[in-house]
Amino acid sequence: MNALPTDPAVESRAGLLAVDADHLWHPWSPSRVSPDTVVAVSGRGCEVWDADGRRYLDAKSSGLNATLGYGCRPVIDAVNAQLSRLMTYDMGEGANVPAIRLARRVAELTGPPLTRTFFCNSGSEAMETCIRIARFYHAVLGAPRRHLVVSFENAYHGATMAAAACSAGSSPVAKEVTPAGFVTLPRPARAADGAGALRDFLARHGDRTAAVLVEPVQSRGGHLLPDACLRDVRELCDRHGVLLVLDEVTTGFGRTGRMFGHQHSGVRPDLLATSKGLTAGYMSLAAVTTTEHVFDVFDANKTKAGFVHGHTHSGHAAACAAGLAVLDVVESEGLVANAEARGAQLLAALEETRPLPYVRDVRGRGLLVSLELDGSRRAARVRAHMKDGGVLVRRTGPNVLVAPPLIVTRDETERIATALLAAVSAAATPAP
Repeated sequence: MNALPTDPAVESRAGLLAVDADHLWHPWSPSRVSPDTVVAVSGRGCEVWDADGRRYLDAKSSGLNATLGYGCRPVIDAVNAQLSRLMTYDMGEGANVPAIRLARRVAELTGPPLTRTFFCNSGSEAMETCIRIARFYHAVLGAPRRHLVVSFENAYHGATMAAAACSAGSSPVAKEVTPAGFVTLPRPARAADGAGALRDFLARHGDRTAAVLVEPVQSRGGHLLPDACLRDVRELCDRHGVLLVLDEVTTGFGRTGRMFGHQHSGVRPDLLATSKGLTAGYMSLAAVTTTEHVFDVFDANKTKAGFVHGHTHSGHAAACAAGLAVLDVVESEGLVANAEARGAQLLAALEETRPLPYVRDVRGRGLLVSLELDGSRRAARVRAHMKDGGVLVRRTGPNVLVAPPLIVTRDETERIATALLAAVSAAATPAP
C-alpha cells in the first residue's frame, strides 16, 4: 500500500511495541494490547498510517472523536494561534476570549432554553458534572432525598465513578464497586410499552429521583432510542419533576445527521452533555449545556450552595479555540448533511446482510451505524477481516460499529461498505 514518507525519528513498530509492553497501560483493554495492534504515526483526511507504513481507512474516527479526520488545517492553525497568544487562563477567577465565544456559539446551536454552558475536559467529566448538578439542584430546592439517577441497560456514560455507576452492567466487577443511588432500567425501546419501565419506576420512586440519563443513540452498540420513546421519557420527567439529561458525547455536533441527536425527536433536555465532536479530537474539551432556569437555581442560592465544582483546565483557551474552528468547518462544509447522506448510503448497502442467519440487526442514524451479529467471536472476526483489508472499525460485544469522520466521501463510504460485506461473508465459515 502507499505510505507517507518515513520519519527517521519514528522507531520501528517492533521497537515501539516492546517499549509499549514495558511501560504503557492501555485503556479499555486487559491492560496490554496484542502484537497486531495498530501503532499509528500519521494521518490525513480519513486515513491513518501505522509504524510499518501501512495505510488504513479509519471507519471508527479514532475513538469516535476524530469527526473531521486528520490534518484539518483550519483547526490546527486556530490551536497554534491561540497557544502562541494565551494557552489558557483560570476560569474560576477569570475568563478567556475563546471560552466566552464558544459558550455563545453553543447556545446559538442548541437554541433556547439551553443557554448556559459549563466546560470540562472529557465526556466522563461532563456526565459527572450533570449528575452533580442534578443532585445539587434538588437539594438547593429543598428536596435532598431526590438523589436517584436512572439510566438504561447497555448504556455507556463514562469512566469516572458516578458516570461509570450509570454503566455498571458492562462488567461484573463494576457492579460491586458502584456507589448507591444509581438505577438501571430496560431500554425504552425494549420495554413492553415504550417507556413503560421508566413509567412504573417513577410512579413508585419519582419523588426520590433526581435525573434520567439517556443516549439518543447508544455508543456501545448503536441502539437507537425511538423518537416517540424519547418524547415519552421527556413527558414522564416533566410529570415527576425529574431532570432529563441527554448524553450526546458521541452524537453531538453532526454525527447523527443533525447537529444534535435529540433534534430528530424535537425533545429538549434540561442538561446536555457533549464532547467528542466538539473539538474533533484535536484538543480535550467537553461541555454541559443547561437551561437558564437550572442556572438560576444555583445563581440565586450562592450563599446556600453555589456550584463547588470545576477542573484546572475547565474552559481551556486553546481547546475552546479548537472548538470554534471545528464548528466553522462543520457548518461551512455542510458536514451535518454529509453525515446524513453517507449514513443512508452505508445503511442501504448493508441491507443485503439482513437475511443472513447470523446477522441479528442492522441499525443506525447518520454516521453511527451498527451491525449486530450472533456473538462476540463472529463480530471480532469481522473486525479482524476488515483490518486485514485496510479498514478499521470498532467492535463492542456482538456489534460492529461503523462511525467514520463526517468528512467521509461517497467513494470512501463505498469502500467501507464493500469491506464490511466481504468481512461478513468471510465470517460465515467457522473459524479454523
